[in-house]
Amino acid sequence: MKNKEVDQFFLSALKYCSIIENFDSNKEKNKLKNLLISLLDLYSKALYLPEVEPENDDASNIDLFVPQINFDQYDQYWEVFNPYHLEEPVGASLSDDILDIYKEVKRGILLYQKNEHIEATWEWKFSFEIHWGSHAVDAIRALHSANLM
Repeated sequence: MKNKEVDQFFLSALKYCSIIENFDSNKEKNKLKNLLISLLDLYSKALYLPEVEPENDDASNIDLFVPQINFDQYDQYWEVFNPYHLEEPVGASLSDDILDIYKEVKRGILLYQKNEHIEATWEWKFSFEIHWGSHAVDAIRALHSANLM
C-alpha cells in the first residue's frame, strides 16, 4: 500500500529520528528549535495517517537501539495530565517524552523500510493515538518554553 500521507509521514519520521540520533553530538545553537520544528511536523503529519488494519502482529518484536539524550536544564518540567480538570501539576521529563516518541516512530520506520507499509502505518497511527501523541503535545509545550528562555 503506497499512500502520499504515509510517505510524507515517513520522511518526517526519518528527519525526527536523525535529529534525536545526533542530538548530543550536534553543537548547533538552535538545536532545540530544530527539534521543535521537526516534532511539530511529525505531529501534524500523523494527523493525516489513514486507518489501516495490520496484516500481521509481529511489529512489537522489533529490537531497537535507543540513543541517550541530554537536555540539561530543560529536561525536567511541570505538566498537567488533563487540561479540563483542575489538578496539581506533576513533574515530567523532556528526554522521556522525546525518546518514547522516538521508539514508536523508529519501530514504524524499520517496518516501512522492510516494505511492510500497512504494518508501519498501523504502528504509527495506533501508537500516536494511544501514547506518543500525548508525549508530543507535552514536549512541544516544553520545547516552546525552552526556546523562549
